[in-house]
Amino acid sequence: MSRLSSIVIHCRDPYVAAPFWSLAFGLPPVAEDRTKLATHSLDPSESVLLRDPSSRLPDVWVSPIGDDIDARGRGLVHIDLQLDDLSELDALVNAGATRMWEVAEPHRWTVMTAPDGILFCAHHPRLAPH
Repeated sequence: MSRLSSIVIHCRDPYVAAPFWSLAFGLPPVAEDRTKLATHSLDPSESVLLRDPSSRLPDVWVSPIGDDIDARGRGLVHIDLQLDDLSELDALVNAGATRMWEVAEPHRWTVMTAPDGILFCAHHPRLAPH
């Protein structure tokens, strides 16, 4: 039986995208990539690997794609995050995400953009009161 082993997120700039997705997924960059991010020494086509060996989560590769992201801010993958608490929305904003709009029915989620412009959805139990 097959199983999901990794997700690849194509982005414009891995120096912006990798730290954001690391926080969003709770997966740290592997040591080598953490060093390359800190020293700005990734090769132009080099991906960043987010991995927690103690977790059952799949690996996440943050891979540069240049300008091949469509006008709606969609790359080659669409991410939906499940949040446990509304404070996690604020953490995503503090990490560089932007709230685009919120949907209350039939499900509750906020459409957001990651720091590099990629759209994603944050599903949550309740919308904050306005």
